[in-house]
Order: sequence, then C-alpha cells, then structure tokens
Amino acid sequence: MRDAALWQTILWASTDDQGEPLDANHDMSAAWREDMETLSEQFYSWSDQAEAVMIEGGCGHLSLDELLGDKAEHLYALVRDGHGVSMSDGWNPGKEFRCCQKLEALAQRQGPIGAQVGDDGRVYLTWSH
Repeated sequence: MRDAALWQTILWASTDDQGEPLDANHDMSAAWREDMETLSEQFYSWSDQAEAVMIEGGCGHLSLDELLGDKAEHLYALVRDGHGVSMSDGWNPGKEFRCCQKLEALAQRQGPIGAQVGDDGRVYLTWSH
C-alpha cells in the first residue's frame, strides 16, 4: 500500500528529541490523518508529473514501478527530505539514469518533510517550502 510505505519511511527516517527513530515507538496509528492525506496527495501529484518527465526523458516505455521498483514511495520520501539517497542508484549512465535524476529534482522541489511528536502523542509532519 503506497500510503503505508510513505508513512513508514517518514517514521523510520525521523527521530525524536532523544535521537531515536520515530518508528521505534510510533506507528501509523499515531499519525495525524490530515498529514497522511496531504503526504499521499503530494506523492500522487509527483507520480502524475513523473509520467511526463519519463516520457520526455525517453523512459516512457517504463512505469514508475519498473524504473524504481517497489521502493518508489520510500525513495520519494527520502530524496525529498534530503537523506542522501538517489533514485538513480543501480542504473548505468543513460536515459534511465537521467530520468531518475529528473524525478529526484521534481521531488525536491516539493520541499523537505519532517515529523515530530506532539504533546498529544500524535506524530505530525512538518513542511518546509
């Protein structure tokens, strides 16, 4: 489930005040529903735009899943937040590699995402633009 993969990545990649990954003590049930919906909408907007980028870059014969495998959501969240991973890992220089780089730039334009635990124990996303 795409929405679950997005949220699990955010929890895994974000830390609490003690430096512990949020997924050590929180799961999707702690998520603020509105934030989850916004993140999903942003991912689907990116994936819709990704199709045009892939066609323009000569990768129109591939789906997003074929290009990035089952890690599309995971990579999207990590690249967008600047965690130092690349969608182009595993591709030799060529059109697929360049398409992945363009997809990364597209994700990064949406701005970083972070997460924090509120006083109510819920996990809220923080948006930077």
